Amino acid sequence: DEQGHIHSACLHWEGMPRLLWEMLSAAGYPHPPVYEGIDFVERGVRRCTVRMAIPQHPLHPHWPAIFTQVTGHRLLDCWERAATAALTTFCEQHPLEVALTPFGLFPAVDEANPLWQDRMNASHIIAALDPAGIVRTLARCMNAMYRLQVVQGNAIA
Repeated sequence: DEQGHIHSACLHWEGMPRLLWEMLSAAGYPHPPVYEGIDFVERGVRRCTVRMAIPQHPLHPHWPAIFTQVTGHRLLDCWERAATAALTTFCEQHPLEVALTPFGLFPAVDEANPLWQDRMNASHIIAALDPAGIVRTLARCMNAMYRLQVVQGNAIA
């Protein structure tokens, strides 16, 4: 745009933004969130910041909007991290909506959270309902997290 910001739904590759959108669309959201990124140089180091918002649900106005903002060195990394943060927040805010889906197994910020522990204890039910979906979703999540970790490790080295 005019300010040099990059806007994208980030659905053009396999990663966390695509997984987030799959979960949100299953929850009834009509449009994927838009990621807004900006590249800049800070003290001679290339940086970027990405902001992303999941608006209030059109059929559930009591669901709060979710906002994420991350700063890093590459837009791709920041898009992945913003989607991961939003996915984690959504799962924590809406445990009943994700309980019987593969996303119910998504990691929690607080492993002591009783709702997440209940979802973990019921993982055998989810596995019985959709074993192929579980394996596919978990493999895609692990792949996205692996790529993010490798890229971050290469950026640090």
